[in-house]
Amino acid sequence: MLFCKRFLSVLTALAFVLSATVCAYAVDPPATGATSVCVMDADSGRVLYEKNAKEERCIASITKIMTGILAIENNKDLDQTITVSATAEAEEGSSMYLLKGDKLSLRTALYGTMLRSGNDAAVAVAECTAGSVEKFVDMMNQKAKELGMTHTHYSWPNGLIDEDNYSCARDMAVLSRYAMQNKTFAKIVSTWYIETDDGYQIENHNKMLSRDKRCIGIKTGFTNAAGRTLVTCFQDEDSDQRVIIVTLNDYDHYNDHSNFCNWAFENYKQKTLVKADTAVATVENDEKKATLAAKDALTWPVAKGENAKITSRLRIQSNQGVPMKEGTVGGRLIFYSDGKEIASTDLLYQNAAS
Repeated sequence: MLFCKRFLSVLTALAFVLSATVCAYAVDPPATGATSVCVMDADSGRVLYEKNAKEERCIASITKIMTGILAIENNKDLDQTITVSATAEAEEGSSMYLLKGDKLSLRTALYGTMLRSGNDAAVAVAECTAGSVEKFVDMMNQKAKELGMTHTHYSWPNGLIDEDNYSCARDMAVLSRYAMQNKTFAKIVSTWYIETDDGYQIENHNKMLSRDKRCIGIKTGFTNAAGRTLVTCFQDEDSDQRVIIVTLNDYDHYNDHSNFCNWAFENYKQKTLVKADTAVATVENDEKKATLAAKDALTWPVAKGENAKITSRLRIQSNQGVPMKEGTVGGRLIFYSDGKEIASTDLLYQNAAS
């Protein structure tokens, strides 16, 4: 039942106690030769399956996921012109074949980083964003810390240097879920081919985009030390349910990702916990009466046969002597599965009246 405080009356329309039926997995997940795996629901962040998911390993070019999202978040003008440095030109491996002194837009360099997996482009992006590779690497590690990526450390923006550049499947799923919420990032990594305004033709190395129409991104990787690494995001055509799949050191990565995608969509269905703008309670103080409504829509993937009990609780801010202004935060709605917090959203004041 919903938790009530003084000056609160709960709307009877909300009874967030969900009962279903649970086992660890409704159907056993597909077999895989990957060393590490994490399958995560992209909307809720629920881990649907994992194998050695916190084992720290070299990750190769999926390092560039962090490079891409940091550049997007920290540059207001993605169409600014950048000049390629000697450091960027000297990068080996997959490349845009940039030369010192070449000029291109930051946006083009981002497409080159995320699609062609250009190691030179990634360094150019890093230098544009932070002024130097070293400062950018500091930004990468700070962002990892903010996201709770406790098994991750970066030492170079493109992943070409394996030494002291590592992560784990769980951390990469957390990062990828975060990055795919950014519309600019999601658009870039979903692109199969682009001809840029400054004359570059760039094709995506992620063959999953052409193999499976449900795939909407995000990044491939390979070094001898890391093996084949792959992060994908799939979206179900009927329900719009999305999953993030990460495999590390997987020789059959494309087939494995399709199999994990099929397994996830067949065995987990989204349960709506609350819709955005749903009124969940009324509150009042000495001056006003108002409705509290959910800011965000929340869902939770439920497996066939799952028997978890989902409950909810309201945390209402003290409103005595505080103006209840329309659209401001007045509390929080929190959902629990078997006593563990799984999702939450702010509650906003609506229809405040004297």
